[in-house]
Amino acid sequence: MSESVNARRSGLVDGTKVATTRGWKLVEQLVAGDLVRTLDNGFKEVRRISTNTVTIPAGENRVEHLPVFVPASSAYNGRPVWLMPEQGMALNLGKVDPEISGFSIVPARLLSGAGQLTSQAPGATFEVSSLFFDADEIVFVEGGLQAYCPSGRFTMRNTPGNSGYDVVEDDDAIVLVNSIAKSGDMSALANPLGALPAPIPQETVLPVRPPSGIRRPGRPGRPDVPALFLRSEWQT
Repeated sequence: MSESVNARRSGLVDGTKVATTRGWKLVEQLVAGDLVRTLDNGFKEVRRISTNTVTIPAGENRVEHLPVFVPASSAYNGRPVWLMPEQGMALNLGKVDPEISGFSIVPARLLSGAGQLTSQAPGATFEVSSLFFDADEIVFVEGGLQAYCPSGRFTMRNTPGNSGYDVVEDDDAIVLVNSIAKSGDMSALANPLGALPAPIPQETVLPVRPPSGIRRPGRPGRPDVPALFLRSEWQT
């Protein structure tokens, strides 16, 4: 049974697709043990999943208490997606400044107003799932958006300097987001090519050989009994 909590937190809103070894999978369908694609460490096992019901009071209009709505195709996402206000999103610094490399983590609430992204409520109540791994990870959601999953924490607040990734303070994050908004290039926020799930077979695949004495079938269009077209003395 999920617990009702305030909206000012991280997590993935149910209905959000996550890249896994089995392709794109809804976050609410994931279970502990599933392998999820990460930015830097390949496929990693989900160790724990926490599910909560988020409640937004009527008339709530504070940005920090509302999810961010990402319309379809505004950041390589084929479908609309909601980001919790404290959900960390990884920005590719090289897309902001070619002379800088690496990624910085910013809270989704600061993305409101960049491009077509706005702060809205998907409903009075909705479900949110948080994924936990052995270490801090960045996972791919909805076509390439890069979501930060801190190990053992539900929010990014009060964690700068304690993460495996660069979780920046709000002032620095605002500068980065403003750079993206000014350029109109959302590629710093999403990586559609890196997000390709590239499914991995879960069972060993062995070549299938025909039983001894039985020939493999020919290509389509070849006669079933080619020996009929050979001279009798050539046939064995």
